[in-house]
Amino acid sequence: MDKAYKTIRSPARAKIAVGACRFISSLSPCQNEREAKSFIQDVKKKFHDATHNAYAYRILSETDIIARSNDDGEPAGTAGAPMLAVLEKNELVNVVLVGTRYFGGVKLGIGGLIRAYRSCAEAGLKEVDICLKVPELQVVVEVSYDHIGVVLREAASTQAEIEGIDYREKVAVMMKLRKKSWSSFKRRLKDATSGQVTFFIK
Repeated sequence: MDKAYKTIRSPARAKIAVGACRFISSLSPCQNEREAKSFIQDVKKKFHDATHNAYAYRILSETDIIARSNDDGEPAGTAGAPMLAVLEKNELVNVVLVGTRYFGGVKLGIGGLIRAYRSCAEAGLKEVDICLKVPELQVVVEVSYDHIGVVLREAASTQAEIEGIDYREKVAVMMKLRKKSWSSFKRRLKDATSGQVTFFIK
């Protein structure tokens, strides 16, 4: 998907009390399910003594949005689902959210749990910086030394961000560019170097 999307800039955490229970909202940007699951595990380790660590995440894929939620032992649909609904309502993607609950001795009931986890998610979103991003690719362009100038000129005209240059037998240029610019950028470089160019997508 090549359209701009809403996400968060950096991780954040918020704490709220609902009745006698304590809730902690932990959020983080993520680029794929592996990163989302890694963050979830980190939060579970940090709050290993919590009663529950429910989660929800939405991740942008090539063709769709991957949406997952888990109640972590709470009654079905009372924890992960309401947090996922908050992410959906705010049109956020590439975001993972963990709702941690410390039981306070008084049961909240089904409706109370749904409202509590929704409030937990909303509290977390108040602490983040929401931003608009465009889908990007991290690419390595490998050419001979004769063509390095061509690569740099095309990168500049495409507004690609050069992340590094590795001078070995050939020159490898690491860059980040918008997905929608990728096809035309690749075609122009192939034409300019008579096909003497290799691309690697990270």
